[in-house]
Formats: sequence, C-alpha cells, structure tokens
Amino acid sequence: MSRTARLVLLVVCFAQLPCLAAGPGDVRDGVFTASQSARGQAAYQANCAGCHRADLSGFSGPPLKGDLFMDRWREFNLNVVFDLIKTTMPLDNPHGLKDQVYLDILAYVLQANEIPPGAKELTEGVVESTLLVGKNGPQPLPSSTPVEVIGCLTLDSGNGWFLTRAAEPSRTLNQWESSPDELKAAKSKPLGGQVFRLQNLTDLPGFNSDELVGKKMDAKGILVRQPGNERINVSSLKSVGVECEQ
Repeated sequence: MSRTARLVLLVVCFAQLPCLAAGPGDVRDGVFTASQSARGQAAYQANCAGCHRADLSGFSGPPLKGDLFMDRWREFNLNVVFDLIKTTMPLDNPHGLKDQVYLDILAYVLQANEIPPGAKELTEGVVESTLLVGKNGPQPLPSSTPVEVIGCLTLDSGNGWFLTRAAEPSRTLNQWESSPDELKAAKSKPLGGQVFRLQNLTDLPGFNSDELVGKKMDAKGILVRQPGNERINVSSLKSVGVECEQ
C-alpha cells in the first residue's frame, strides 16, 4: 500500500469509526465463540449443575438463565458477574478453577440466555468493558433494584421531596454510600427528564434541606417502579458540589 493510500485510510478511520475500537459495547456484539461456549457447557456440567441444575433453571443455587437471572444482573458490566462467579463458585471450592474455565462457563451462560456467539473468545479484558444486557438490548431497570440516580433536589410543598431532571437510574453495588470517584463522575454526568419521589429522605443522618435544595445530587437507594409514582427509597444522598441550572 502506498503512503498516500495509508493516509487516506487513516483519515477515513478517524472521520467515521475508530480503527482501534475500545471493544464491544454489550454482550450482543459477539463477545464469545461457539466453541468457547461448548467448553463452558462441559465445565458447567462438571462443576455447577449440582446446585444450578443441568438446564440452568436453579435448585439450591439460583437460576442462571431467564428473566430472574437477567433482571438481577443486566445493565451491570459483565465483570461484576465474572468476579462473583470466580470468587464464590463452586460453593465447595471458591476460585478453585482456572480463570479461563470461568470465562468459558460465563460464555455458556450467555449463550443459554440467547446471546449469540461471535468470532472472538471472551477474555478478562472484554468483561471489563462489556455491558450485560438481554437479547433485546438495554432496558429500564426493574423495581427493587439498588440504584444510583443523578438529579436535582426539589421540594414540592405539601407533596414532599423529589429528584427532578433526573437521569435514567443505573445499578450500584453499594446503595449505602457514594465514593469520591462516584461523586466526581456524577458532577459531569448530564441531567435527564425523569422525576422520582424520594422516600425516607428526612430520616437520613445529617440531612439539611436548606443546604441541599436546588443542588445537583447523587442519590442511592431502592428503585420502586409504579406508574405515575416512581420513587426511590433513599439510603444515601450527596451533593456533587454544583447548583442545578435553571
């Protein structure tokens, strides 16, 4: 290829899609192979089927396929599930398998949940940057999910406290506190168009409405989905240090 042709190709790559992509965005992008899933099935039957059944429907362990499984783990990055599996399973020998075997088992679990295989095997690097979603793609989180939500603290006299201009809730592993890194990230996250009633807000230690009303907030708690009355049972509420724009 001539120098001119290489330059043209480079320009096209930067102008359209990056030539060196960071990796797939979610599990539907072909993050494991069919042969890896087949290896994972064999490893699953040998190490996991006793608790989760051969068909992954669950027994003494929870189901690993279907709505119950997906609603528990979807919208987390895949590394959350991978880390849990390898640090706690098998129950009588946590982290007793090679990391590659855990990756193979996870590939099998994905295929059992109707996620299609692709051309490249699942690796530890890929699980870090890949969102776990169902076969129909990202969906709003279900009720009873521990969440983090960014929005503006608003008092509606007579009706209580709300998080207005709120973004779509995201899953959290710790609903009880926001880390400095989370608060730093929340400061630059865009607001949205949703409204959530905040339950139990005045029970939080140190809650000072005069200091917080009108501020951009990072709220954590349990999401409650109910038409016309979506709310969060709040367990943590922190200011991100900026006023909400009017």
